[in-house]
Amino acid sequence: MKFGIQNLFPAEGEDDHRVLLEALEDIKLADELCFDSAWLTEHHFSRYGILGNPLMVGAAVAETTKQIEIGTAVVVLPFHNPLRLAEDAATLDILSGGRLELGVGRGYQPKEFAGFGLGAETSKQRYAEVVEILKLAWTGRPFSFHGDYYSVDEVAVSPRPVRPGGPPIRHAVVSPASFPERGAAGDHIITSPTFAPLGRMKRNFDAYRTALIEAGHDPSDYDIPFMQQVWVGASEIHLQKVAESALAYYRTVGKVVPGSDEAIAAEAEYYEKVRQNIELLTLEQTLTHGGNFGSVDQVVDTIGRLATELGVSHYIGWFRIPSLERRLALKAMETFASEVIPQLRDLEPSPVVASV
Repeated sequence: MKFGIQNLFPAEGEDDHRVLLEALEDIKLADELCFDSAWLTEHHFSRYGILGNPLMVGAAVAETTKQIEIGTAVVVLPFHNPLRLAEDAATLDILSGGRLELGVGRGYQPKEFAGFGLGAETSKQRYAEVVEILKLAWTGRPFSFHGDYYSVDEVAVSPRPVRPGGPPIRHAVVSPASFPERGAAGDHIITSPTFAPLGRMKRNFDAYRTALIEAGHDPSDYDIPFMQQVWVGASEIHLQKVAESALAYYRTVGKVVPGSDEAIAAEAEYYEKVRQNIELLTLEQTLTHGGNFGSVDQVVDTIGRLATELGVSHYIGWFRIPSLERRLALKAMETFASEVIPQLRDLEPSPVVASV
């Protein structure tokens, strides 16, 4: 198995300078602790997350680390000029020695789309066009493209990324329908932290693998990532603080997800269910469903179940839970590296696909 960390860059009540600089220190520590990947999240116009340019911070990560993969979770494609994004991503791929994993998404927060003067209803088509342009740009050859939102005439993009064809693109999957859609296209995926029951997530991942197989792809060639808030330790007092911080985060999520009048029709029902579930979430439920919190044995057991039951092969822990004291998060990250990872590093995820 592979192991990573994630950072949302939340700044509610925090100093912006400290948020950004501490995040770089955290990733440097993760690199020294031999985590495999670090994932940077893009958000705009709120304190929910203050990192507007993950690729810029990724360049700083490349300079201060040696081996850790630099992932974006995610770059919101409708907010970017595709040619500029192709150049920036290729540049970071070179500076990092080919360590970039470009996670991409459509975006979901109405305030962000409004801030950029875009309609959320255009996000799916814009997303598809940007992905196509990225792939064409990274061939290194002149190309043209004419879509509904972007047009390119005989342009060759430089610099060329380290790997032929460009850095790996991972597509964000959130709603149940997106898993088989990406599997059918043969796309690699990235998930977001969720408090959905494991049974529901298993159906999602099974649908993804089934679609891969039906489209002629070998699921063993595809990483199965799982992002989750995580804290490992022995203190019940600290565990209570973790649960309170996690619940506060989910309450914040409930304020930024689209309402039924703001989401595009295909996703309105999904987001409405998310909102309702958050409103009903209790502190006790947060401990059992909101993440992976507890002793070394409990955390190991949960990740083992994710691997054997869901086929998860890349576990990405969100240690810097918003409002949780940094010292508690970093101590948990160190304990995770020294006591959890060694027990699971050689674990083989289950390839079994249940009926969906």
